[in-house]
Amino acid sequence: MANVIPPVDPNAPSSCLTPSGGEIEEQPLSERLRDDLVQWLSQDQLNFPDEGSAEESYLEVLLRYVPVLVSAIDENDRVIFASQWHLLLEGVNPSLSEIRSADELFPPFVLQRVYSMEAKEVGEELEPMEVSLPHKDGQPHVYQIYRIKILAPHGQLICTLGIDITANQHAENSLRDHKSRLDYMAFHDALTGLANRSYFYDHANACIVRAEEANAQLAIMLIDLDRFKIINDSLGHDAGDALLKLVSDVLAINLPQIDAVARLGGDEFVVVFENIRSAEDVVDSARMLLHELAKPLSVYGHEISVTASVGISIYPQDGASIDQLLKHADVAMYKAKSKGKNRSELFIQAMKESAVESLFMENDLRRAIDQHEMLLHYQPQICLDSGNIIGLEALVRWNSKERGMVSPASFIPLAEESGLIEPLGEWVLREACTRFHLWLDAGIDFGKIAVNLSAKQFRRKSFQKIITEILHETRLPPQYLELEITESSTMENAEESIRMIQELRKLGLTFAIDDFGTGYSSLAYLRRFPVQKLKIDRSFVSDIDSVNDDAVIAKSIIDLAHNMSMEVIAEGVERISQSNWLLSRGCNLVQGFYYCRPLSETRLMSLIENNAIVAREDANGLRFALH
Repeated sequence: MANVIPPVDPNAPSSCLTPSGGEIEEQPLSERLRDDLVQWLSQDQLNFPDEGSAEESYLEVLLRYVPVLVSAIDENDRVIFASQWHLLLEGVNPSLSEIRSADELFPPFVLQRVYSMEAKEVGEELEPMEVSLPHKDGQPHVYQIYRIKILAPHGQLICTLGIDITANQHAENSLRDHKSRLDYMAFHDALTGLANRSYFYDHANACIVRAEEANAQLAIMLIDLDRFKIINDSLGHDAGDALLKLVSDVLAINLPQIDAVARLGGDEFVVVFENIRSAEDVVDSARMLLHELAKPLSVYGHEISVTASVGISIYPQDGASIDQLLKHADVAMYKAKSKGKNRSELFIQAMKESAVESLFMENDLRRAIDQHEMLLHYQPQICLDSGNIIGLEALVRWNSKERGMVSPASFIPLAEESGLIEPLGEWVLREACTRFHLWLDAGIDFGKIAVNLSAKQFRRKSFQKIITEILHETRLPPQYLELEITESSTMENAEESIRMIQELRKLGLTFAIDDFGTGYSSLAYLRRFPVQKLKIDRSFVSDIDSVNDDAVIAKSIIDLAHNMSMEVIAEGVERISQSNWLLSRGCNLVQGFYYCRPLSETRLMSLIENNAIVAREDANGLRFALH
């Protein structure tokens, strides 16, 4: 009597053992079951068992319990036998005993497909057909259907075999989906969905190959958002991420091929343009993008307008490799930033030469402090009413052994960009406090020493500790030190700026907001800043006596300062007419070339020691005269 075969999962994997006991490659049970059934059904001169015999029990178990579609039909399409699994199919009679013909074994809509298959002879290679068959529970199942010709005592039979591979397909689909997700993650930016650096390099290199073969040009456009850090600092990193997503949408919508746009990291994006006709076309595209980016974007309830700096390089004249093209686009992008941002620049060779020179200058600047090449000049701040010096602004100068006197306009931006501004700024603070204390000990009181702070210095977490240490080392009383911070740097993180100023005010220091009128101060914040002085930026003073708009702005700043109980000082005064205008409008503190240029310490000391150097009032007004 044959053993009863229990129901099995046709999709479960099964391991086979070699004669030595070693495991060979696993084969899904559905495939082994198919092979065994085909072998059994394909035996020559298949004899059907007698009723009650062991063979009859085996066939009954096979047809009742094995989860496959098995059936045999004769030349008249009569069903000789069929498995119980057919009863699960939608549209099939629920009783095998009532099924007589072949067209009752499958749902009507697949009959033609199943029976149109060519039945293979015994020994021929089987070629399955996949068919989706719904079960009575409404769930679709995918079957591999085989058709085999076999010989029986009563003539030729066509045996149909259906293996349910639904679970296998689900596993394969899941594996494909997982692989697809991994591939997507490997080549796309997780935040924006744009291509990432890795994909960009692959794509750009392929573009270069095509351009070389076609003797064509392509362009690399590097896009860097302006002042993006302010968004992160003021609204938080979540808002910054939301803005990056919106920017990526703007780029994707306005560029012809999404694969050509990538995010390199941070707030930096890059675009590849193939088959360009001219560099001017790319510049036009950059102009269009800048226009679209400037449209207000809504981020967490705030309307924000974004600007960007764009650098463009062209293949092949600006580089034969993607690294060269990116490097030169980067140089052009920084040129755009230096020209005021919100613009694009095409790379030219002179930029590279300038970049190389900047690198050499940076190396020299790193050594300048240790080699005692830095020095301070001092520009007096004058009270118009009395003609007295009420303060000095300390201004750093670089007297290079190799280069001579280097303009601050050259090395200050370089120090900012390279990070050298922090050690340089600390040196200026320490030197200014040291010299001022020495003058006080000598009985010379200039009122205050004003020192400019960079945004990086002021945002440094240890800045308060550094100030405290410098004051302690130099023994300068805090009330003699005035720190000047730019309007824009205070607003980059207004709340943190207010906290820092309040803490330093407790030490006895005073504060002035420099370049006032050029930033975007909120009056709500300004009234909370514990500052004592506003400095009118020289750009409003230059034509204050002839340009009405500048005059209106300057007068507004004077009135604002007085209404908030602050002093106001105008810088860049170079003509008596400017001075008279300011005095008549209530601004009595000034500094500028008309009164005194920045002086070395030696010249400054001669100002107070030499009787021939006096403050006098003449036809040109009150001024210092150096004889």
